[in-house]
Formats: sequence, structure tokens, C-alpha cells
Amino acid sequence: MKDDSQSLAAEAFGRNLRKLRKDRKMTQEKLAEELGISTKHVGDLESGKSFTTGQMMDSIAKFFDVGFDELFLSEGRERELETEAARMASRMLRKNTEDFEKKYGVEIKVMD
Repeated sequence: MKDDSQSLAAEAFGRNLRKLRKDRKMTQEKLAEELGISTKHVGDLESGKSFTTGQMMDSIAKFFDVGFDELFLSEGRERELETEAARMASRMLRKNTEDFEKKYGVEIKVMD
């Protein structure tokens, strides 16, 4: 039986795999065919009942064109990263508009 950390990893991986598959409007059968595994294995992966090898994770990441982080991020952590990325983008935009104003004498308003 898997320990708690393995279970959590398998569950996060499964949720993210299901989301990636559904975002592509694919069936479990089609994904299984693309990856060369059984439909049952796809279902077990998505439900967190089963885990897979590093080689298969690499194949899945390549197929969906995502990094390993996207295969394991929890929904809450994903939101945290998106929020932080938005904050960083806002800071960069503010800095760039200040530089633009100094250089060209034109003020650009950045809304929160």
C-alpha cells in the first residue's frame, strides 16, 4: 500500500491528468491509445488508484506539452502560483511604465 505522500502525489497527478485530458476533449480510450497503455490504466491513474513510471510520466508530459510541475501541482498551489505570477507581472508593468514615462514624458495608467 502507498504511504500518505505517495497517495497525495498519485491523487494530484490523477486530477491533473484528467484535467489535461478533458481540456483536450479526449476520451480515456483515446489517451490510452496515444500513450500505448490500457484504458483501465488511464482510469486508475486519474482516480489515484495507481501510479506510473518516470518514463510514462515523461511521455505524458511530452504528449500534453507540460512540465512535471503541472502534473503534480495541487489546485490550491496552482492558484498561489498564478496569483504570484500576476503580482510579478503587475510590478514589472509598473516599473516599465515608470521608465517609459521618464524616457518619453508620457504617463501610462496601470489599473489593479
